[in-house]
Amino acid sequence: MNTEIKNHGIEGKKLKQALKQLFGLISEEATMEYNIENIKKYYDDFRLYNYDNLIKQGFIESDALFMSQIGVPYNFLGFTFFGLEEFKTCVFSDEKYIQVGIFRPHDYTSNEIYVHLGSGKVVKESENGVGFLNRDLKTFFLFHLIFFQEAKKYNLKEVEECNTYGEEVRIKFEKIDPEAMKNSEGYWSTKVEEYEEMW
Repeated sequence: MNTEIKNHGIEGKKLKQALKQLFGLISEEATMEYNIENIKKYYDDFRLYNYDNLIKQGFIESDALFMSQIGVPYNFLGFTFFGLEEFKTCVFSDEKYIQVGIFRPHDYTSNEIYVHLGSGKVVKESENGVGFLNRDLKTFFLFHLIFFQEAKKYNLKEVEECNTYGEEVRIKFEKIDPEAMKNSEGYWSTKVEEYEEMW
């Protein structure tokens, strides 16, 4: 344990707390249901980042642990994530962000993906500046894990089960990261709505 603490460059108590936060989860209910490590089952190729370099760049501790121990995929459902050397610092409304990747929902469109320095919130480029995705990078991947794992419980060829799946996922998302669901035109709201309103 001492070696691990030394490698991360933080005190034992702080490391313990951070790991609990990382592998624990955001709410008690989510802790019991989902293990964030399982998101790796849905990765193809992925990279592990250097913890100390992430902290120096301004990433929050839980995200630095996630990125250095679980890792981030190169490509994931239209999202492409950069290597550390490709990260760029940007400023929007006097707030500092790091560009960590891009989102290409279509061949003809792409949006830059940013992490806010200090809070860790993840946003994507939009017509009005930036649009909120999740409160941190770890939660962004947790939402995808929930989306995948909950889908296994339903027969999504049936309209009624699709609707129920969408409703259940919305409840979970709103409980874990309410702000991610506030904008009805946002990434997660529209993703869930596709199932809720299927007929």
